[in-house]
Amino acid sequence: MLFATVGCSFTRGERLFYHKYIEDDEVLNRNDWQLGANNPLRVTIPIFGQIPDVDGKHMLAATQQDKRFMLDISYTGLLSKRLNCEYFTKSGDNFDNIDRHIPEWVEISRTVPERKLDFIVLQLTEPQRDLKKFYGGDGQEFWDKLKSFSTSPEEKKKLLHHLEVEIPEQTVSKVLKTNKLCKDNDIDLFVWSWGSQFHPERGIELVKMLKDEDFFLPIIYEEKSYISYTHMRKSCRQGVGFDQIFDSKDNHPNKFFNRVLCDSIIIKLREKQII
Repeated sequence: MLFATVGCSFTRGERLFYHKYIEDDEVLNRNDWQLGANNPLRVTIPIFGQIPDVDGKHMLAATQQDKRFMLDISYTGLLSKRLNCEYFTKSGDNFDNIDRHIPEWVEISRTVPERKLDFIVLQLTEPQRDLKKFYGGDGQEFWDKLKSFSTSPEEKKKLLHHLEVEIPEQTVSKVLKTNKLCKDNDIDLFVWSWGSQFHPERGIELVKMLKDEDFFLPIIYEEKSYISYTHMRKSCRQGVGFDQIFDSKDNHPNKFFNRVLCDSIIIKLREKQII
């Protein structure tokens, strides 16, 4: 068996090395407090708690062993151990992942028998990250226009419509085409979503357009189903983000969420009779 995962830093397992430096199972299993910044029981992270968490300084201070640990306890690493197989993994924005990385893997799977893929897991990230495809650079031109006093209300309305409606619709269209590409090459595609914490209306609408598709991957915990990381974060009493259990402002998924996501993928694989 061989699989691939692709998404943003959520799929990379960003900062999961925090768990390397603290006995955190007890912390992860607590569910009797108010989660987040007002939680008096949040734990300071050894080593990294001494470093200002700005401009990627925590990632700069991470050793190669930290990063190996990070990948090993990400849902990708956990899935590899559960299935006893190897994998490909990449990270990027939605359009880049869908238009470039997945087709590359499909071609490898089609032409190299030893690299035949059984399934691909696509994680959708914030739609706004694809603004750079239309405005160049990092998409800052879009935000400059939106905030400018010289931009008319009508033009600002068009800009927001592009971000909140057109880009999500294009993303959905690309996902559907990618699902067909995978099917045509005997590969199963599964899709789960961050959901967007900062701009929930965009992430939620994107998820709502896909949640009834057969390839959509719900996040399942204690017989409850969540349509995205953000949905689980807001609705589950377990802390799923670093900032909910550690003294940190970082909201990437913690080890507990990666375990739950791995379990959810296993459930889907069994439903599809892949394992």
